[in-house]
Amino acid sequence: MQWDLTQLALTALRDHAFALAGSGAIREHGFTNRHTQDVDLFTNDPDPESFDDAVDGLTLELELVGLNVESVRRAPRFSQLRVTTATGHSVDMDLAVDWRQRDPVALAVGPVLSLEDAVGNKVSALYSRAEARDYLDVDAIRSSGRFTDAQLLSAVAERDAGFDVMMFASQLELVTHIRPERVERYGVSAEQLDAIRKRFVRWAAEIRS
Repeated sequence: MQWDLTQLALTALRDHAFALAGSGAIREHGFTNRHTQDVDLFTNDPDPESFDDAVDGLTLELELVGLNVESVRRAPRFSQLRVTTATGHSVDMDLAVDWRQRDPVALAVGPVLSLEDAVGNKVSALYSRAEARDYLDVDAIRSSGRFTDAQLLSAVAERDAGFDVMMFASQLELVTHIRPERVERYGVSAEQLDAIRKRFVRWAAEIRS
């Protein structure tokens, strides 16, 4: 259901330069298949009028196909919508303006942040907020072998002028505070979480050495 709603939303937003971002983009690029909590849809068009038109147009399109759309939060260049189907299933969609380095790529679901932007944004998210899901996604990225650790660090530095690699190492070590119950919803067992913890602690030690 989430994938179908994402495709529908991206189609409705096609004239406003929106692309799938966040964990959804990581999934579409083949790093993981885990369910995401919400759908992140980002544009690089900073025009607030265009953004508002996009949100209003999306709301109308979703309602026309029988979906209930609730505006949970709205601010300049940001909107959170809760989309609920007739069967009661709901998906939160976060729309925002964000910088991107490259043009989005066309995948089956619709426009998706480029591989480089999707990965860079996800590692940056780990650095700035260190949510449990960020560790899972970054671990999947590292395990894929498609990027070196040096490339991942460079990607964060490109997006954050104040990037501090030692602070990043400290963020990596916070993985030890994640309890198994926080990742159960993502299908991650206690044993898998323990292995993830060890990989991040080892990476932090390599950075500090």
